[in-house]
Amino acid sequence: MKNPDVNTLIQLLGLIGVAASLVFVGVELRQSQQIAIAGQVQARNQAFLDLYTTTMGEDPIGRSLIADGYLTPDSDPTDLIEIEYDVWNAIKFWQVMSLQNAFQQYEMGLLPETVWEQVNSRIQGQYANCYIRPIFLTTVVPSMDAYLQTLSQDCGIGTLE
Repeated sequence: MKNPDVNTLIQLLGLIGVAASLVFVGVELRQSQQIAIAGQVQARNQAFLDLYTTTMGEDPIGRSLIADGYLTPDSDPTDLIEIEYDVWNAIKFWQVMSLQNAFQQYEMGLLPETVWEQVNSRIQGQYANCYIRPIFLTTVVPSMDAYLQTLSQDCGIGTLE
């Protein structure tokens, strides 16, 4: 058996060093992605808190809509007066845009599967309400529109006009 020469040992150590560097870079990339995901989750949660803080603040209309259950996916806005409907519609528009944001993050791989399951459930609940569906149909990006077409088109609440 012959002993490896110095050049072979140096090449082997260099190869081990390159492999270790690649593993380190991979760990750093994974950590960076986790930080980005955490930042996105925090931003979404803060946006929800800001919305509800605003609606519960000085404006009694937002507070009454929350108290009366009009912000749930199964709400029926037909008995709201015009100003209440305008606030309801603005809040529902914000909710749809927030769901679209989460959908796009999921498409880009920035949303963990467990969070997507929750978002997907919310999308389905809101989309099943045909009082809310027109907001989806007029505001979403094409990829989300294609996704919405895979959902049940039946109305759980209201009717399409």
